[in-house]
Amino acid sequence: MAICATFNAQANANAQDPLLNISEVIVVHGEQPSAIEQATTHWRISADDIRRSGAISLDQVLKNVPGLYVRVGGEGTPRVDIRGLKTRHIIYLVNGVPANNTNDGQFDPSVIPTSQIEVVEVSVGPSSVLYGPGGAGGVINIITKSALNEPVVSGKVEGGDNSTLNADLSVATTQENWQGLLSFSHQQSDGFPLSDDYEAAEFQARGDRDNADRETQSLYGQGTYWLSEQSTLTGNLSLKQGDWGKPSRDGSTDAKSKFERVDDYQEKTLQLGGAHRFSPEFTLRGFGYYNQNDVLEYGYEDATYQDINASQDGRSTVQGANIQAIMQPSAESVFTSALIAENQTWEAIEKKAATKKKPAQEQTSDDDLWLYTLATEYQFQSTENYGATLGAAYHYVDKKQGHEQDYSAQASTYLWLNDASKLAFGFAHKVRYPSMRNLYSQSSGNTELTPENSNHLEVSVNQQLGLQTELLVAAHHSQTDGYIAKDGDGIYQNLGDYRFQGIDLMLSSQYWDGLDLNLSYSYLDTLDKDADGSLDRLEHRPRQQVRLQASYAFATATTVSLNAERIMDQIYYRQTQSAGVTAVEQIALDDYTLVDVNVRQAIVNDNLSLYVRATNLLDENYVQSEALPQAGRQVFVGIDWQL
Repeated sequence: MAICATFNAQANANAQDPLLNISEVIVVHGEQPSAIEQATTHWRISADDIRRSGAISLDQVLKNVPGLYVRVGGEGTPRVDIRGLKTRHIIYLVNGVPANNTNDGQFDPSVIPTSQIEVVEVSVGPSSVLYGPGGAGGVINIITKSALNEPVVSGKVEGGDNSTLNADLSVATTQENWQGLLSFSHQQSDGFPLSDDYEAAEFQARGDRDNADRETQSLYGQGTYWLSEQSTLTGNLSLKQGDWGKPSRDGSTDAKSKFERVDDYQEKTLQLGGAHRFSPEFTLRGFGYYNQNDVLEYGYEDATYQDINASQDGRSTVQGANIQAIMQPSAESVFTSALIAENQTWEAIEKKAATKKKPAQEQTSDDDLWLYTLATEYQFQSTENYGATLGAAYHYVDKKQGHEQDYSAQASTYLWLNDASKLAFGFAHKVRYPSMRNLYSQSSGNTELTPENSNHLEVSVNQQLGLQTELLVAAHHSQTDGYIAKDGDGIYQNLGDYRFQGIDLMLSSQYWDGLDLNLSYSYLDTLDKDADGSLDRLEHRPRQQVRLQASYAFATATTVSLNAERIMDQIYYRQTQSAGVTAVEQIALDDYTLVDVNVRQAIVNDNLSLYVRATNLLDENYVQSEALPQAGRQVFVGIDWQL
């Protein structure tokens, strides 16, 4: 027993060495947050935070992060916007591995179960160059669970109306010089109810939302082997599958309704990596990865979902390697150099049924490119409460039409003026290359597109107010040139020079015993500098967001958690025709308020808990995009355990 305890202690010590942890792309210097995390706005959501909220998928976690807006549009998939920039402008990582879809550069957070998440890292300020190109909006890195922080057996079962069943089971073990975890998650539902205030429309009756059923399964395995105190090997494997409907526009406006389903979704992700500390001054770490998404989608003639008029069978593949050399010339300095080589491919077969005017059509896509990045970053963290980061990266893209090259850069600094006040400043230049769809889509692609370039500036203040209360104020400004969007003919072009600026405020307090409070406010001003003055505001970007998160633990081992958000001042544009003339009209979406509550009762020292959670408790009737009604009140009952 003593020998095993010694090995376990050694394993835990090795695991805590930040330089040997390849899931963290940014080098953490000692036990404190990295210099770039302290100099820019950075959010860290732990597994305990997620458990208290009752969230079952990543999108439900992200919707309460200041500066983020999670919106469900015509594709029926949650999309994450950061400070006005879209999902395709966000670098999405799982344990440091790129997971954005190669076709459109986006990702689906609803297929990531929270049962497999240890930490969600969200960087919304000028982010590091070590992540590679992109990331104008920010970076989201999902760090999955390992056996080191998990009980031997844990799980959850949750049920609700519409045959809703959410369940997961994890098994973990830590032995001598290795640890491993295996986790399975299942989610299914026949759909969701609309608000009682919803009025029936052409394609949607009152009651349950049509074509909103969903079923997904996820299997995740993780392991680490310690060769010595200086060397580790690690591996992660994830398999996902599912199918779901895409709820259509309800016909309450003139907007076109599409009737679509995802008939088969398959995802495979593999990561193998290692790290070795050659000396106290030099560490080498890296990993190789393979990420494949297969999606079969069908389009239907009408709301009966009987007659197929189109289909797409697509495969997105991302594979590559990331190697980092880390130098520590002193206790205050870290140099990190990274070499990233990545191959992106998109293969698809698109079919369209015959119509009265056109015969049946079939088109194939088989596109790929190589992306190379050479980056270096210097972090300085003084023991006297100040620090700085300076980084630069060179990017080279090799594609069918030739090659392109560009650069990224980042600089940031922070200073603790005293024990209660921190001032921080960050700047970054970012480049985003066109996605496969932007370049090669049969109907809308444009091979002449150039990369988007953007500059980002952030100034922030952290102020301790006393009474265990803290205030964060972050002002930001971004300028994006050559923004890629569709023109009036539906072809992707480098259309606009867009400006985004605003402020994020967050007040946090733990003054009262058992009570955690977080109140945040975000203001965003957007501008299309090339548009007509009456149409220069960008659509689907709320100008104001207010969020309240509160959690109170009673002496009876009962915990009540509240998440509330108010979304205000959002617009979209609609084309109208009069006397053969097409005009564009600005339409305002109604403001809305969402309240979620989770009540949890711990039993047997929190090893067993019963809970009831409600989403949209006020049964708000709301839309986030034109004619796309969202879920009304839902109530779920569940039990979770840890052994």
